[in-house]
Amino acid sequence: MIAIPAIDLINKRVVRLLQGNFKQQTSYLLDPLEYAKEIAESGLEYLHLVDLSGAKTGQLVHQSLLKEIAANTNLKVDFGGGIKSIEDIESLLESGANQVVIGSLCVNEPETVVMWIKEFGTERFILALDTDGISLKINGWQDSSGKTLEESMKHFSEFKDLTILTTDIRRDGTGTGPSLDLYQELMQKFPDQRWIASGGVESMSDLKELRKTGCYACVIGKALLDGKITLNELKVFNDAGI
Repeated sequence: MIAIPAIDLINKRVVRLLQGNFKQQTSYLLDPLEYAKEIAESGLEYLHLVDLSGAKTGQLVHQSLLKEIAANTNLKVDFGGGIKSIEDIESLLESGANQVVIGSLCVNEPETVVMWIKEFGTERFILALDTDGISLKINGWQDSSGKTLEESMKHFSEFKDLTILTTDIRRDGTGTGPSLDLYQELMQKFPDQRWIASGGVESMSDLKELRKTGCYACVIGKALLDGKITLNELKVFNDAGI
């Protein structure tokens, strides 16, 4: 399992939300480009870049920052938020995204996403299926879809080795530890996919426990920004590869 730093953006500011609530956000006095450079200089390879403004408005807002990061680092960046069309995907890939994160459309228009996967390949996408424990949340976690994760997964059953990011929204930004049971269950039900865990990670101990579930990766946001985990610790963890 690899640990992936995250940068969440609202109006060009680095932020963290509590359980996806835009009214409960913490802003950090960090320049996102300089932070990305710091991540790259630490020896880490990946970055999870989240355009929260785009997720809320349904438009790409922070694509210019993606271009800057791609031009100034060797990070493999996955970009999510506000993606609505094949033109958006092409534009993001041209701007330097290694992978494109598709969230709400996986729930609302799965047939369209299946078509995109067939055109660009599974390696170009991360599907974001984020749950509150009852149903998947969409539109920047503002709305409930009324659909379960298992129901949405049926649309993508023809593919193997899809990368799927699942955030337990109840844990996101809380520092209460990851939902180990959730990821163990997902690994058992859908063993052909690559699962990325997100939400609740507070310490290196949490990461070590998550690694035991067999998850492909884990996204780390608030714990890094609050100094509870360091970039160097993530590098050592990734290099261990156990």
